[in-house]
Amino acid sequence: MTISPGTRINHYEILSQIGAGGMGEVYLAQDTRLDRKVALKVLPSDVASNQDRMERFVREAKSAAALNHPHIAQVFEIGEHDGTHFIAMEFIDGVTLREKIHLEARDLKKLLKNLQQVAEGLSKAHSVGIVHRDLKPDNIMITRDGFAKVLDFGLAKLVEKSGPGPGQSEQQRAYQCDAAALRPGNGYGHGRLHVARTGAGQNNRDRLAFRHFFF
Repeated sequence: MTISPGTRINHYEILSQIGAGGMGEVYLAQDTRLDRKVALKVLPSDVASNQDRMERFVREAKSAAALNHPHIAQVFEIGEHDGTHFIAMEFIDGVTLREKIHLEARDLKKLLKNLQQVAEGLSKAHSVGIVHRDLKPDNIMITRDGFAKVLDFGLAKLVEKSGPGPGQSEQQRAYQCDAAALRPGNGYGHGRLHVARTGAGQNNRDRLAFRHFFF
């Protein structure tokens, strides 16, 4: 189902379609109440009847809405209008990390900086017990001014916050959760995640060396 420009969904006016996938379409829309552009992820009524998809849709909204971090796309609200379910989220004016790598041949220094920003966003999610489980270049946007934003928490999982194991920091334990989720054959993607500690005098961000092989 494609929604025509000018259509109103609640107080959002559709401007154009900017993406599509298994969870429905994503539209650029105007928030007529707050006079701002948003990304509106729409789950059509026929898809909403699928319990698994609906649960994933709600999970994404709740997981992302629980997080407030400059490198995680912000969720404004989840709602329903005339049988159409939607998530209103921050509109990110930019391109995916995949496009940056393969179409623009992004400078290695800038790429590593973006991956550091992604790691910071994931660290925030892990600190409240949320594991993304679907991290890939298509789910990372790079803004026009060069900042990374993590998207799509549709496969996110809440994990019990037991203490770290012997010799482990909380960050190491959280990253191990993602590493397990990304092992081949688990249905959540393929990859490896390596966490290493450096100098004890550095801050938490610098103590985590993050490498995620997903290209």
